[in-house]
Amino acid sequence: MSPKSLHRLAAGLEMTTWTLLILAMVAKYSGLTEALVPIAGPIHGFGFLCFVVLTIVLWVNNRWSPGVGLIGLIVSVIPFGALPFTYWVDKKGLLDGPWRFADRSETPRSIPDHALAQLVRHPIRTITLILVGVIIVFSVLLAMGPPYDPNAI
Repeated sequence: MSPKSLHRLAAGLEMTTWTLLILAMVAKYSGLTEALVPIAGPIHGFGFLCFVVLTIVLWVNNRWSPGVGLIGLIVSVIPFGALPFTYWVDKKGLLDGPWRFADRSETPRSIPDHALAQLVRHPIRTITLILVGVIIVFSVLLAMGPPYDPNAI
């Protein structure tokens, strides 16, 4: 899967999960039901973390400027911001090209490049490590509890 198609997939996932979370919150605060937020919240958290991880990987792979990379991370917290960002970087040509280090002709020159080379050259291990990492972060965040508990005041 190319960097462009993978980033679009992650942005679509993040946007879809935002939609689910917002609909669940509307249902909760309109008095319809509170049962959807505990389901939609973690699903969105997972989609959010996937988008953030992939944005960082593409920041290194496509050699984005620090400004573009930071914008990519900032838009991840804005509802429906991920997909327009993906279209914007695609329009600028910042998603073009293959995964660097897919073959062994280029030698990594820095720690981020070396990490990227390992990620690209071993895709099954990469997917497993990223999923495990996201699950660990996600589990820690779930253990910490919701970001705001109105009963705690």
